[in-house]
Amino acid sequence: MRQLTISHVCVIALATTVVLLAFDKAGQLRPTPYVWTPPAPKAAPAPASPDAGKPPPHNDMVEDLPEGPGREITFYTCTACHGVALIKAQGLTRDLWESTFDLMLEKHRMPPVKPAERAEILDYLSQQFPPRRRGRGGDNPFLK
Repeated sequence: MRQLTISHVCVIALATTVVLLAFDKAGQLRPTPYVWTPPAPKAAPAPASPDAGKPPPHNDMVEDLPEGPGREITFYTCTACHGVALIKAQGLTRDLWESTFDLMLEKHRMPPVKPAERAEILDYLSQQFPPRRRGRGGDNPFLK
């Protein structure tokens, strides 16, 4: 038995390549050449709207809050920044409502409110949205 040498392997590989290229008349064995296409030009950024950075508008109305003295001033003061749903989701004592009010003034740049209006808003919020009862039989409708 004859041994294959490096020269034999090279001749066989070269012959195989020539035969494959000869039979590849359609170019199916060759990869498709990459054709570079320039990227599409980017559109100029839209000018910033005056409402940029503000929360999306809501469709809340005064009637969405429970009736009571201070409802309108509370609605127009609070919904300038957020919807009624955020107010309704809270259940706080008057002190916590006051702390929340201070937080919005200091950290969220809420416009200042006159002391009389502030007291009216805090009265309304603490009466209409007091702390919820927790525990057995509280606000769970499934236990009734």
